Amino acid sequence: MRRTTIAALALAVLLPLPSFAGTVTVKSGDTLSDIADRYGISVGALMRMNGLRDANHVEVGQTLQVPGPRVVAGSGRHTVRSGDTLSGIADRYRVSEKALIALNNLPSADHVELGATLKLPSNAVLPKPKPKQAPKPKPVAIKANPNATAHTVASGQTLTQIAKAYDVPVATLIQLNDLTDPNKVTVGTKLMLRGTTPKPNLSKQTVEATQPAPKAQPTPKSQTTKAVETARPVQTAKPTQTAKASPKPTSKSVQPKDADWRTYGPLQVDWANWQSMGGSDVAPTLNSDGKPLYIAVNCAANKINVTGADGSWKSWSAPQSGFEDDLVKDRCKSSKG
Repeated sequence: MRRTTIAALALAVLLPLPSFAGTVTVKSGDTLSDIADRYGISVGALMRMNGLRDANHVEVGQTLQVPGPRVVAGSGRHTVRSGDTLSGIADRYRVSEKALIALNNLPSADHVELGATLKLPSNAVLPKPKPKQAPKPKPVAIKANPNATAHTVASGQTLTQIAKAYDVPVATLIQLNDLTDPNKVTVGTKLMLRGTTPKPNLSKQTVEATQPAPKAQPTPKSQTTKAVETARPVQTAKPTQTAKASPKPTSKSVQPKDADWRTYGPLQVDWANWQSMGGSDVAPTLNSDGKPLYIAVNCAANKINVTGADGSWKSWSAPQSGFEDDLVKDRCKSSKG
């Protein structure tokens, strides 16, 4: 046995020494053979690196030099959780198992203690911290001037909040300001609250609509609908003249009918009391707040118009929303029928 050990030591002297770059502290139960296997070297190479004479004797707490690439601890740390394995941890941070073993002086790759904090090599790929989201601005109260014609958007204000403060339908704000995305209104934007008195001039196909009867108010089903306007007899234009659009019905008289309210978006349209006015159809309407107004549809031009809070007509435009498009289609279909 003594001759075999001497022969092994003599052979070890003749073999080249592997470069070493780290150390390991011997723990209770460790053997030189275990440590050599852990770092993939022979017992003899480990003995030569550390000047050991007896392969069967290592002391607990003794520091041994081990081979392998130099491993330097970085700032990263990993706390072992239930289900973690050393290979999984190594893959997560893109480092080797051997580097983790050497850096944390682990007895083996199969032994990681739950709750233990492992040092990570300096070349570990750490997850990027999630950017902190900026706090949402607090809504700014709106002091609405009932006579205001425009409003400048402040930080935190929404289109719905502005519409409610000025008692204006959201759909009206969208139409007046040509908003493509009602959910995004830029701070500092000046929003028109009311349209100016329109000057309808929509070619030969368009009606020169004027105020039909701003004081006439359509009423719900439970009440009798008032006459929109009693028209006076209209004289037939001479063949050589072109009849101009009139704000009054072209029929000799208008007899109010029982209201037939139909819902289109935020509007309630009295379908039973449409009247022809200068080539367009006009009907009493209630907005989302129950306030009366008039809506006009021109089928030839595929345009729609509506009166404002002061009873004056706004600008003619093509349908801007789904419910406006449905309203125009339904009315024009009924007119053809």
